[in-house]
Amino acid sequence: MPPLSTDLTHYCRPCLRRLHLQQTRSFTTTPARRKHGPLPVFHPTPSPALDALLATFRANVFLPSHLILPQRDLLYKKSNHALLTSDEPATVRLGDEVLQLQPLDKRRDEPATRRSFATVVRLMGESGDWGNMAGFLEGLKVARRKLAPWQVEKMVRRANEGGRMGVVYEVLRRVERTGVGLWDVGVCREVMRGAVVKGVEGGWGGEGVDRGVRYAEDVWELMWDPRHVEGQEKVGMNPRGRPEIVGVLLLMHAVKVVRLGGGKDEGGMVEKYAEMMLKRWENSRGDMAVDTQDWSNANYKLLTWAPVWHGVKMARQVVGAGSPLGKRLGEKLSQDLEPLIQKSHAIVLAHAPEEGTRRGLKMYEDIVQASS
Repeated sequence: MPPLSTDLTHYCRPCLRRLHLQQTRSFTTTPARRKHGPLPVFHPTPSPALDALLATFRANVFLPSHLILPQRDLLYKKSNHALLTSDEPATVRLGDEVLQLQPLDKRRDEPATRRSFATVVRLMGESGDWGNMAGFLEGLKVARRKLAPWQVEKMVRRANEGGRMGVVYEVLRRVERTGVGLWDVGVCREVMRGAVVKGVEGGWGGEGVDRGVRYAEDVWELMWDPRHVEGQEKVGMNPRGRPEIVGVLLLMHAVKVVRLGGGKDEGGMVEKYAEMMLKRWENSRGDMAVDTQDWSNANYKLLTWAPVWHGVKMARQVVGAGSPLGKRLGEKLSQDLEPLIQKSHAIVLAHAPEEGTRRGLKMYEDIVQASS
């Protein structure tokens, strides 16, 4: 039998299964690698536990996903493991890297996705080092490891708390590679909260408000990117049509005008987003009821609607409470937002346990500072 070529793409899969590693144990770049790109490269972090977990995913999850089926058979089939543990190691070239192939047991060697992702997010938050998140998500996507929206939402929340909105934006910008897009309402709410966090971090001063406005605008523009729109259509959601999403834009522009612009809406942005939000108001009806028996539900209502409530109040200062637009905003304020915020605030104060973080209450308190 002739020697096995180092370029496995010259062989059909049945032939590869027969040949395995006869006479050579070095593979050139595989078709899968050319399709998916190189393996993600992770830079060292302050957390040894995080480094170890990322290295395990890279070797045991991400590498196999870049191999063709006969190569994966070498990793996973016990009958082939002797070929990988002999004196002459088997290697595969992926781009500029030459990686040794090791026997793998799916149940023993491959970490569970959800539990491991939660650990990665926690360790990145504790260390403050989020630079590997985009690459980690890209590896998960190639390996077809899917994340639930609530997991993505929590990741965004933790990044926002650490002031790493730039990491969130980069993950979203590379949606076709990371698989994380702006098509879930909960995720979009959390991403938009990053703009409010920027304002809070800056003490609602000039630089913080400006950064918050730019971030909100960047995210809003990204939501109209065809890659994100297609994802929204696929899951049957349209966060662009939600008033609470536009309400964050209204808040940030209204704060900028009131605090930094002398009350003059020179570019007409407050009026623009006020009108846009009102057109979407009917889409909020099912989300404005508060469960009086569930303080966590009331807390989430505060988290979601406090920015809108305060944005409407400040927008009325800009456009004039007696103007046609001001009157329409006043109706939403008195009929919907004020009752919702007051009721939710009272429930949280009365029933939330003393221990733990009450994010909605903190959002309410932070938002009030925007006009002080």
